[in-house]
Amino acid sequence: MMARNAKRNNQTDDFWAHEAEELPRADVGMVTTYAKRQKFFKAWVITSLVLLPIALLAIISFMPKFLEKPYVAPPVNNQLDSPTKPVAMQTVKDWLAKAPSPLPGGQILSWDGVQIQAEPKSETDPNTNQVKETQGLQLHTMTLVSPSGSFFTTQVQVGYSPVRGAKVIGEPTLIPRAPDDKQTWPNLKAWPNLVNVSKTEGIEQAVNAWAKAFTSGDPDALRLNVGDTGANRSYIPLVQVTASDVRVGDVASQKPAKDAPSDKKPSQVVAQVSFAVSWQSSPIGRGETPSRVTYDVLIEQADTPSPKVVAWGGAGTGESLTPFMNAVEGRKITVGGIEKAVPTENAAAAAAGK
Repeated sequence: MMARNAKRNNQTDDFWAHEAEELPRADVGMVTTYAKRQKFFKAWVITSLVLLPIALLAIISFMPKFLEKPYVAPPVNNQLDSPTKPVAMQTVKDWLAKAPSPLPGGQILSWDGVQIQAEPKSETDPNTNQVKETQGLQLHTMTLVSPSGSFFTTQVQVGYSPVRGAKVIGEPTLIPRAPDDKQTWPNLKAWPNLVNVSKTEGIEQAVNAWAKAFTSGDPDALRLNVGDTGANRSYIPLVQVTASDVRVGDVASQKPAKDAPSDKKPSQVVAQVSFAVSWQSSPIGRGETPSRVTYDVLIEQADTPSPKVVAWGGAGTGESLTPFMNAVEGRKITVGGIEKAVPTENAAAAAAGK
């Protein structure tokens, strides 16, 4: 019995052998650091996946700007004037007048512009104080016409310096142009946005009345024919001219509405009108045919028995015509004032003889 108790007493209570609910760990600090790093890495990966496509798109969109060449202003073409224009034109004139001529009977029809190929400039060498000049270059283009009516292009290159002036380089060129097609052109219309309509007897009567008033030399007669009721407005007719053989060509109007009746006539139309002109100071000789002039006229009340021409302009202006646009505002034009302003052929000859 005692021996058994002694044996039990010899068994010591091992405290470290008991199971514990929580024990302190030596790697707690390392685990915390690892968790923080893992969160940072995860956030970095997500951010990279989102921002990388955006960055790539931005790079692609700006790439052309990085690769494109610096902008260089193109040479100025077809300027309206040039300091070397007189020299270029005189050169061509003298060139055509040579015997034999490079284009017998040819004449300058038009000056078509100048291309600035280089601007003149000067630079001073700081070491030697010598001035280096770079001369300007200007290329002039003109149109020539032969007695048969053929067109040619000529070009003259002129060196230019504000100090030295102008110097022609070489001789003018002579380049033939392709002749114009004289055949019928398909779908050629003077008024592309209008539709053709039938010509009525009232329209022809209105045009004839307008042509007579327009060549009457009487501003009041023309104003009454137009029917302008505005105060302080006048109209200027042709003076000392007789119109004959009045013709009405194409007649057109705006496109009708889709729901408009098919038999409805337009109230406003445009017509192309031509007539022969003969001047009192230049009678038509036997066997001669008077020249013709062409106008576009705007006609209102075209769907009534009494149409009126209310505006006119050159051939091809029909779409831009507006009622009473030819009126002179704020002035009273008289017959005497017009006749004095338009000299006759005899008066011009008499003036030249003085």
